[in-house]
This record gives sequence, structure tokens and C-alpha cells, in this order.
Amino acid sequence: MELFHGPDFATGGLVVDSAETISAAYETGRGSFRMRARFHAAESKDERDREAGIERLGGGQWQLVLNEIPYQVQKGKLIEQVAQLIADRKLPILEDVRDESDEAIRIVFVPKSRNVDPELLKESLYKLTDLESRFGLNLNVLDATGGQGRTPMVMGLKELLLHWTASQIDILQRRSRHRLEQIARRLELVEGYI
Repeated sequence: MELFHGPDFATGGLVVDSAETISAAYETGRGSFRMRARFHAAESKDERDREAGIERLGGGQWQLVLNEIPYQVQKGKLIEQVAQLIADRKLPILEDVRDESDEAIRIVFVPKSRNVDPELLKESLYKLTDLESRFGLNLNVLDATGGQGRTPMVMGLKELLLHWTASQIDILQRRSRHRLEQIARRLELVEGYI
């Protein structure tokens, strides 16, 4: 875990499990990661507000800005899920959700009033939506080093990387031998023409 701190997902998000849990999952080849969306308001002047995802609008009004979602959570379905919670009045502290995304993800949550606690709103969203989810790890691979051919087995990350490196070396050697054989055949043909 000194060099590899944890998974890096394309849509971002935070892995909220402890380092020991992540390390155990990588050593055994099985486990799961608890992931949360990340709130961050780049335009906020205050550092604490920026890190908490709070964007101040003036007059005491504010909104939460989300810019990273857990892996394999679809943004459209997430917005529909929140809109349904608002319509069903299961999330009474939230007034509106807006998708202001362009290339980057930017989902804005507007609270009912300025008296709503931002942390309470976040925890409610984590609890009621897919803003917090689990992602399973199963390093199940076909092991070609065994005597009986390719056998499925679960490997830890270190063992998996060692096998992958050995496989890549084998591929490079076989490809190089094949190219040398092609060159030798071509040379024999050219020598025949001379």
C-alpha cells in the first residue's frame, strides 16, 4: 500500500473505507469499496465552503455542488432518483436539483431554506440515493502457469501483477521470435533472387 493507495475510478468519487480494508482486499483479491460522491465548489471564495461543496449565493442563500459521482452510477438516473425523492416528499429539505454539466460533472442541489444544515443534506442524499454505493473487487483470473492449462483462481494484487508481467514478457518473446522467423524467410527468398 506504500505505492498503490487505492482504486482510481474514471468518474472520481471518494473511497471511504479504511486503508486496512483496502489493503486486505488487495492482498486477498476479494473485497468491496464503499464509495461516495464528492462535493466541491470551485467558485467559492472560502476554503472550507469550497471543500464542502457549498456555493454561497448572497442573502444567506447557498447551494451544494457535486462534481464527482461513484463509479458505474449513471448521472441521469441519479438526477431522476433525486427528483423522484423531491416529488414524493421523502427529502423535504431539498427544493430542486439541476444538472449544469458540460464536459465536467456539475450537479447542483438547492435546499428548501437557508437554515438547512449542509451536512444533514449531504448525509440524507448519501442515505437515500446512489451517491454512496459499494463497488466489488474480485481479482478472478485464468492462471496459465499451472500444469493443467488455464485454471481460474483468485489472486492478490501483487501476485496478479507478477503474473501479468511474466505474461507480457512471454508475449514479447513470442512476437519477437515470430518476427525473426519472418525476416529469416524473407532473407532466404531475397538471397534466392540474387
